[in-house]
Amino acid sequence: MTSTMLGTPAVRQIIAKLNKSDKEEQLLIEKIASSCQKFDHKGQGRLTADDLFNVVKLQNGIDCSKDEVKRIVSPLSKDNEGRIKIEDFLRQDIHSEEAFKAIDKNKDGFITKGELKLAKKSVGMEQINDVIKQYDLDKDGKLNMAEFKQSCSK
Repeated sequence: MTSTMLGTPAVRQIIAKLNKSDKEEQLLIEKIASSCQKFDHKGQGRLTADDLFNVVKLQNGIDCSKDEVKRIVSPLSKDNEGRIKIEDFLRQDIHSEEAFKAIDKNKDGFITKGELKLAKKSVGMEQINDVIKQYDLDKDGKLNMAEFKQSCSK
């Protein structure tokens, strides 16, 4: 079992602080995806970090800074013009402090099995338990930031 289950897409990291229900979050992601497609004037399926900021902040009213968006999308691969695949922005898991914060729904500084299950709905509880067991170094049944960061380096 790898740590891939512990990442979360950039778009989810950006909207995590809004504390939306799962349904509201999904609707917002769909709205952002639609805005990305409209903003992609060349129809190439790629936008710059600045474009993504404009989509998120200006077109969808999400309170975030340009630097925050750039930091969150920085792990995503870019073409030679600095553009990011829209699909990667919406779906590719990223391992970062922002990913931890996005998964930690109650903001208590820990990722529980339940929070991980909410973030990874398509993954079974057996796999969730395996991931927590693998990276839970202090054996408290949840992951703290240090354990999460260690899992991302593997």
